[in-house]
Amino acid sequence: MPSSPEGIDPERLWGAVIATALSLGATVALAAPALTRLLPACGFRALTGLPCPTCGSTRAVLALADGRLLAALAHNPLAILVLGGAMIYLGYALGAILGLVPRVRTGWLTPPMPVGLRVGLPALLMANWIWLLVQGS
Repeated sequence: MPSSPEGIDPERLWGAVIATALSLGATVALAAPALTRLLPACGFRALTGLPCPTCGSTRAVLALADGRLLAALAHNPLAILVLGGAMIYLGYALGAILGLVPRVRTGWLTPPMPVGLRVGLPALLMANWIWLLVQGS
């Protein structure tokens, strides 16, 4: 049941996007971790010598797939937080599609975004980047 005026079902759309991304990532992480060596090097780090805000994400996911949560958090805490959030959303989306949980619609995310999000999200990204800079990831 589409639940937006445009006829778009966000749970189906984002659920499918997240499920596809998690499936591809899990396949690489679990079945072929050697393939990660084929990924291109970080261009930002090559230019500046500093880690970018997403540096360590691949290593974090591989450590998590290996069952090393603390190592994963050390590589890139925000990547693990985002991955956890994606998995929670995927569970919610599946429940909403199957009619097991009510669909959540929020009008408070429409522009202008609340101050907490406008300030909190960039602050979270900066805190993660500072962590990476201090760790030398």
